[in-house]
Amino acid sequence: MNKKNIQAVYTSLLSVICIGLILFTGACKRDPEAPLLTQPIYDGPNANTTIAALKEKYASITDPKVIDEDLIIKALVTGNDISGNIYKQLYVQDETAAINLGVDQNSMYTTFRAGQEVYINLKGLSMVKYGGELQIGFSGTNANRIAWEIFKEHTKVSGWPNVAKLTPLEVDLSKLDASMVNKLVIIKNVRFNNGGVNAFAGGTATVSEVVKDANGKALDVRNSNFSSFAKDILPKGKGTLIGILGRYNSGWQLFLRDKTDVIDFDGTDAGTTPTDPEGGEVIFNETFGPIEYSTSESRKKIADFTNFDMKAPVKYSDASGAIDIRSTKNNTIDASAWFPATKDATLKIEGIASNNKTGLSLSFQLMGNLFDAQDATNLASIKVNVNGTGYTLPSTPVSTANGDVNKYYTFTIPNLSPAAISTIEFSVSGADNNKGFRLDNIKITSATGGNGSGNTIIVTK
Repeated sequence: MNKKNIQAVYTSLLSVICIGLILFTGACKRDPEAPLLTQPIYDGPNANTTIAALKEKYASITDPKVIDEDLIIKALVTGNDISGNIYKQLYVQDETAAINLGVDQNSMYTTFRAGQEVYINLKGLSMVKYGGELQIGFSGTNANRIAWEIFKEHTKVSGWPNVAKLTPLEVDLSKLDASMVNKLVIIKNVRFNNGGVNAFAGGTATVSEVVKDANGKALDVRNSNFSSFAKDILPKGKGTLIGILGRYNSGWQLFLRDKTDVIDFDGTDAGTTPTDPEGGEVIFNETFGPIEYSTSESRKKIADFTNFDMKAPVKYSDASGAIDIRSTKNNTIDASAWFPATKDATLKIEGIASNNKTGLSLSFQLMGNLFDAQDATNLASIKVNVNGTGYTLPSTPVSTANGDVNKYYTFTIPNLSPAAISTIEFSVSGADNNKGFRLDNIKITSATGGNGSGNTIIVTK
């Protein structure tokens, strides 16, 4: 083989090697300065409305309403499904307000990250009311969610995500209002009632865990059992939470986006509400949720109320139809079950999975409805029945003269008999019910030991 032929073979070999490199690496030679991706640029029409204006326009709807105008909003993504705690929802806000979109898709966070600017063409989508609050959806589909292909046609990203653009709104739990619905918020100096005891969502359903601020104002933190942090134990002590502030049938809720929204809890102690256990496992916990005074949710009967902390298979009923769930003006008293004066009434709670655990203890809080100077009643008028066993509360007279206005007494019944599924009943006869009563913070806990002997009922102020 002559020199010319050798050179030709050598050149051919180089060509083959380069082609192989192209197939495996994408190039034989790459400019190190060339960007790997092209920044998305939105070149559609400009925004012509705001989220606040959109919500005002459709405020009065009851059924899904198709948007038939060429309306476009520009907003930032604040909440997505990155941890699994938010399910098939995308939260966005602009400088005026916030709203969520129901989308029939998982893993949206891969495209719609926190801090991503988006333009949403609303024409053809629907405004929907769910739990009394507006959201963007698609009428006639499953849960009125927007199909993924339709959503991508209507929602375009602009630029790279920038979380620095997201500044959570600091809120006070005693001053929540409609302008805050679905906004990204930060709440400081709060404590989980079950900190150090419960997991975020240790069972097989989405649950509410209650936090309270320094003034005792409560808020439900909604945690999905599908979230990446579901089995993590709630932090002890005081700390800060960031999340999406939602509202469902007037009850305020916080949705954590991921575990990094739980910040700087000091770990000093576990929950310190009067009904928290000194160790042991929380089997059942009902606070009746935070609800606003003088709203449709505030005086709903048991059969119509939907904001219970504990969901199915737990069932709440009132055969008398007399009891409702109510709060008070300025939220001076947390939401509670109201037993009206002179009425026979029974609150029955069944389907509590107590799994034959020993050492079960029931605690709850009672208050007499006292107002005038001469008002007086006895909290022992309330009768308690657990799994067919009746308990008579010790005589506990309360009166205005004794300083018992707006004062709860905590009753603890230790050593309940083990049961696979537990049922609790609270009842009162009209003859013994001269002033009315409030019932709140019902809890069943399990500790070691106990033989179902029904030790002396403990009463604490």
